[in-house]
Amino acid sequence: MLRTYKAIIRNNYVEWDNDIHEVINSDNPVSVYITILDEPKPDNNTERGKCMVSALNKLVKIKAFGDVDDPVEFIREMRQERELPGRQDAD
Repeated sequence: MLRTYKAIIRNNYVEWDNDIHEVINSDNPVSVYITILDEPKPDNNTERGKCMVSALNKLVKIKAFGDVDDPVEFIREMRQERELPGRQDAD
């Protein structure tokens, strides 16, 4: 069975996207097939950054947090309300 792992080739070196150290030991050679994907990889998360800016601008336009007087207190309250993973009180 063929296994697929995400990677980027940069300057003739393969940079793995996933944590594959358990599967591929760097001390031993590994035979691979590499398929070039049609879509280009965004450079330095440029696309992700643009999406985040767009989302924040939309929040500003709709005044999503217009009723928040003290942002620091608002965040403190939000953090107290949510349950943290693995930290629930036992009944």
